[in-house]
Amino acid sequence: MFFQRSETTWIAETPAKINLFFEVLGKRSDRFHEIVSVALPIHLFDTLSFELTGDPQIQFECIGDNDVPLDETNLVVRAAKLIQHRFNVPYGAAITLTKRIPSQAGLGGGSSDAAAALRLACRTWNLDISDSELLPIAAELGSDCPIFFYDTPTISRGRGEQIQPLPPVPPLWFVLLKPPEGLSTAAVYAECMPLHDGQFRQPDELMSALSSGDVWRIGQHLFNRLEVPAQKLRHRFGAVKNQLLESGCLAVQMSGSGSAFFGLCKDEVHAKETLHRLVRYTVHSHEVFLVQSYAGKRKICS
Repeated sequence: MFFQRSETTWIAETPAKINLFFEVLGKRSDRFHEIVSVALPIHLFDTLSFELTGDPQIQFECIGDNDVPLDETNLVVRAAKLIQHRFNVPYGAAITLTKRIPSQAGLGGGSSDAAAALRLACRTWNLDISDSELLPIAAELGSDCPIFFYDTPTISRGRGEQIQPLPPVPPLWFVLLKPPEGLSTAAVYAECMPLHDGQFRQPDELMSALSSGDVWRIGQHLFNRLEVPAQKLRHRFGAVKNQLLESGCLAVQMSGSGSAFFGLCKDEVHAKETLHRLVRYTVHSHEVFLVQSYAGKRKICS
């Protein structure tokens, strides 16, 4: 959700996502992987602010996570400089990121922040650039970035840049469990050995369950091809998944390339009961979250 705090500052809340479905179809000639993914935005947000400055410098600070890079390896900084250079912007910005979405978790925090940075840069520098023009720029930054231009579930194909928004879904409740270890997306893909006989999973049954809001059917059709290779790299992930199952979740799955796992719950009451059990018995080094699917409409106020 965007809102203008003053004449020179714009602020955005940037949602996380979970992958309800993720299939790897193979490696492409451009070294990316061909995938099919169904992603769902959730109520877990970073906050990003852009303040107009008179000189062309991009200043960046992060609150809440000391491991976030502050240079051009950060997608937010790259997004701002990409807009600045591509559209010959003579001004700069003081950018502050308040981090709540865990990093290296498969929750898309960095990609969501980058997508918001593209929009905020345009508003801060008064550029008349539509979201449809920003989408291919977002794809340059990362395969996940374009999905955060939508407030509904999405299905992505290709390397992730071919996106189709899906209809809004009834409220869904989850608990997230993030172990202290992160995972490199490249390392997980390197361990992934897709099937070679054409027997790939398809998300049709899942999308049908989502449209009906049938929580039990949704749980039956969750799938993530990257979960097994991730567990090869981090054997204790099996214990993380079992914690969620033993706490009473209907179904449990890793999100994206990990390392966060989410447990699907029947409703809000069930989710809160599950959270209580997890907080009570989970190792303190693990992060636990109670989240709902995000179905809001982002507003821009002047």
